Amino acid sequence: MDFPLLFTEQLAALAPARQKAQVLATNRAAMGSYGIQLTPDEAAMIVAAGREAVRAEGLVLFGGGITPRLIRWFLPSGYLAGNRYAQNIAALTEAFYRLRGALQELYDKSDDPDCVLSDNALLDYMYRFYTSPQCAGDVDEMVSLAERILIPAMRRLLAKRAEERSAGGSHYGTDSELLYADSFAEMREPTDLEREAWAEDFDQRYRAAMRRDVFGQYEADYVEDPADRFRGSDAEELERMLLRNPELLLPSESQEAEWADMVEKWEEEDAQDE
Repeated sequence: MDFPLLFTEQLAALAPARQKAQVLATNRAAMGSYGIQLTPDEAAMIVAAGREAVRAEGLVLFGGGITPRLIRWFLPSGYLAGNRYAQNIAALTEAFYRLRGALQELYDKSDDPDCVLSDNALLDYMYRFYTSPQCAGDVDEMVSLAERILIPAMRRLLAKRAEERSAGGSHYGTDSELLYADSFAEMREPTDLEREAWAEDFDQRYRAAMRRDVFGQYEADYVEDPADRFRGSDAEELERMLLRNPELLLPSESQEAEWADMVEKWEEEDAQDE
């Protein structure tokens, strides 16, 4: 349903107080299980940081924002305890909207509404990076990993789907006029998204080939690959997997349903304390 702009602005004007209440409602779970909680001033700071991040990324915020869900998602990480709990939550909230904004740029170029990373999927990827040995609770490192792995994978996936859609209607039978039209369609100019994906793939192959040429079989003796220190970590395995098949970026329907049930349970618990 479309609402008049004035009504939308009225809803937005009421949002900060409601968002603050929703953030504070997570205190029972945080205090009960982890011995940490937010003050009203800290909750207000987090809400303000999130709203500023939304504006900076040019996003539209619906509902109460991502922060209450993010808090519940990241509490088990072990990196939120201490006197920087509020600052960590604010930084994670800003990181979420930064990554969401980068993904939105790709969606806007692609015209593929069925290929979108859900909020729950993005939170799960962020959590996996955040708790990996390479990040160990470092938000900046987590964002760096996500931008290096998730954004290029989504770009490749959208380009692959666009190419498949273009090729999907290329065989209609034996009619010469249709076959000519199909051949002409296959000669179309690639989209910006496809160009970026191809350039990225070329760069990766080029760098790998150059390293082999220069160092041969003795590369490990002369060059220290920082990734070797984290060999086998979730982040590196995920990067390799998505390079082979970007379609694995999107979670299964059963996984999405499991997350949705988990979030609904959290919201019901927190609603008792609003």
